[in-house]
Amino acid sequence: MRIGINILYLRPSCVDGAYVYARRLLDSLAQIDSENVYYVYMNREAAEFAMPAPNFQPVIYNFLPQQRLPRYFHEQVRIPLHAWRHKLDVVHSLHMTHPFFLPCRSVMTLHDTRFMIPALAGDIYGFRRQVIRFFAGNGARRATRVITDSEFAKREMIAHFGLHAEKINVVYLSVSPSEMALPDAERAAAIRAQYGVAQPYIAAIGGSYVHKNVPRLLEAFAQICGEFPHTLVLIGKLPRNVAPESLGERVRTTGYVPDEHLPVLMHGADVFVVTSLYEGFGLPALEAQAADVALICSKAASLPEVAGDGAYYFDPYDTADLVQALRTCLRDSALRETLRAKGRANLMRFSWEQTARQTLAVYRQVAGR
Repeated sequence: MRIGINILYLRPSCVDGAYVYARRLLDSLAQIDSENVYYVYMNREAAEFAMPAPNFQPVIYNFLPQQRLPRYFHEQVRIPLHAWRHKLDVVHSLHMTHPFFLPCRSVMTLHDTRFMIPALAGDIYGFRRQVIRFFAGNGARRATRVITDSEFAKREMIAHFGLHAEKINVVYLSVSPSEMALPDAERAAAIRAQYGVAQPYIAAIGGSYVHKNVPRLLEAFAQICGEFPHTLVLIGKLPRNVAPESLGERVRTTGYVPDEHLPVLMHGADVFVVTSLYEGFGLPALEAQAADVALICSKAASLPEVAGDGAYYFDPYDTADLVQALRTCLRDSALRETLRAKGRANLMRFSWEQTARQTLAVYRQVAGR
């Protein structure tokens, strides 16, 4: 087969879930497939995105990812022309948007439909939200198959876009053991010191997104901080709905964290908390389990489906329930050890090789191979 991979959205300077998905999927496809030819469509900024094998060929278009009009032009015009000239069998778009008219069968990955829910799309607003809704909805309807990350996300796409269930394949994401590997104790202590983090502490992902529900975590921590010696460490950026001056002296923020530092900051915590109101998958939950830390997790959206038995769940809309979860887990070391063991067991359900094999099976299905 001749397969096109559309990652025109990719920004190497922004290592988010969509970036991780692209990187791990291409690397894992290269490990299991040396026969098919892959054309990888990229913007100018992503030109250094390394191809994982000789059968992966970059096709670089001269625009930057933040230039949305040029991106849509290349996606809707240049990719279909390339697919026609090179007689592609399948084109797969990995995030949010997809060519409407192609000379071949196609696959679109849509991780979630948060942009369809105004209360949860605080970082996607106004005209931009309307554009994303237009391109995502029409792209999903025109694609031969849609891949999504969870059964929850599949139900959301059926509800929001009217897609038929049989058109959607659920393909789980994963966490690579190598990316969550821990250094020796001395190096780990030096990494924590670099961010001003001292044990004991509670860790969570900050992030720039409103649906991460960070204000409720801060409210819950304020209620328990007099009972425990822990600090709260928010890994990453602060969301738009949290003012830096509102943070107490026992709240630490790290800013951007390189991939190799993330497992250290997670593992050093007594508990890791995922407070999200909405996730199409929820990689931080798996990352916490891979870092061998007790997980306290929202029971919203896809998170119970992903975290399985390896988490202590709470209602993310109920601050009192989060306070109770924090108190219970911080007071009970045996419970934390049980959660860690169940988290390790849960990880056995996921692998990037499985993700790649299931994705390749979708390509074969839509191409009639």
